[in-house]
Amino acid sequence: MNLDELALEVGVRVRTAPVPPGFWGFYDHAYKLITIKPGLGRIQYNYALAHELGHAHFGHHGHHPKHERIADKWAARRLIRFDSLLEHSRASMDQLTVAANLGVLPDVLETYVEQCLTARQAITLLNHLADLHT
Repeated sequence: MNLDELALEVGVRVRTAPVPPGFWGFYDHAYKLITIKPGLGRIQYNYALAHELGHAHFGHHGHHPKHERIADKWAARRLIRFDSLLEHSRASMDQLTVAANLGVLPDVLETYVEQCLTARQAITLLNHLADLHT
């Protein structure tokens, strides 16, 4: 399911409009409205939308560092599939290259690998990389 369909399914409206400086987007829980900064590239837009959908999913209000980490983790899980990570890691172990091939920001890939993998997935990934790059 793409992110725009997910927003519709959970009853959140998405619009593109100016946001406060330093932000790519924000979620207004009272209005169930996500606002995304105009002019973002596709990768940045997808991240901002997934991140804000994370806030919507958890019902976050306001801006709190803990909520930001939770929304980042939720977004990473929606933007990266484990089988795609394995596939794209065949070509390179370089984080920037793998992130680009996955169509995500390097920080999203880092969050996924460090915080979203199960123990079994982490072992599978390490074994996969060892087999490919030895």
